[in-house]
Amino acid sequence: MPTVRDIMNSKLLYLRDGDRASLARRYILDFGVTAVPVLDETHRPVGIISLRDLEREGDDVQPKGDVVCVKDTDDIASAARALAETDFHHLVVVDDKGVAVGMVSSVDFVRALLGLPARHPK
Repeated sequence: MPTVRDIMNSKLLYLRDGDRASLARRYILDFGVTAVPVLDETHRPVGIISLRDLEREGDDVQPKGDVVCVKDTDDIASAARALAETDFHHLVVVDDKGVAVGMVSSVDFVRALLGLPARHPK
């Protein structure tokens, strides 16, 4: 059975805890993503900044502390259900130790559930 690892974007673009939110805007625009996780010094998620947050609050946005994560070994259906139960469009993917290893989006889940290949920004 396919897992989140099979569909996630493992090229993790992130901010360090304490970085300026304006860096998130630059990453989002330059790399074609719509959300950037904020990681602590141990590479564990402590927040997330989305394009929607930046549009609403500008560069003074504070990372949302309610980071929803799924494990890279979770099956796609249960991880998709976890996303559907939130108001988010992205989830941070972590390993068994809670270390961030990727991101997965609602579009990734739709493609997987339709049997289409994963496609991520370069």
